[in-house]
Amino acid sequence: MTTKTTAHRAAPKPAATGRERYGKVAFGAIVAVVLLGGLWLAFGNFLTRPVAATGSISVQSSMAGFTPAEIHVKAGSTVTLDWWTEDAAMHLQNGVHTMISPELGLNESLPAQGRRAVAWTVPNKPGTYDVWCDSCCGGKANPQMHGKIVVEPAA
Repeated sequence: MTTKTTAHRAAPKPAATGRERYGKVAFGAIVAVVLLGGLWLAFGNFLTRPVAATGSISVQSSMAGFTPAEIHVKAGSTVTLDWWTEDAAMHLQNGVHTMISPELGLNESLPAQGRRAVAWTVPNKPGTYDVWCDSCCGGKANPQMHGKIVVEPAA
């Protein structure tokens, strides 16, 4: 006696309709726009950051403090800081950011949404010095509003 085995085939899946395909494409486009928007909000500042003049050090002041948070300079040298901010005046006390370090002879102010070059002669005493913004977000008492300047020995 022979037995026949019959293979059961699954019914073919119906082709996606134009409306289903359009829905998937639209969903993908929305996801892409949302992701790109999030990336722009998170990292757009890095893309639009002004370029520092040759030989100067770019320093940004913001509500999050100084960027970069640590700067290295040589003792006795003359340094130009290309200092800038995009913060609006309403967020700043007296409409300015400040860069203060009595030990380094720094007591500068920068208007909101401003940019300026600060020429500065670095003291001859190597070490790590604190700088802070005393005009917003709690000033010197706020740990975020600090940066470091590392004065390295002259070569």
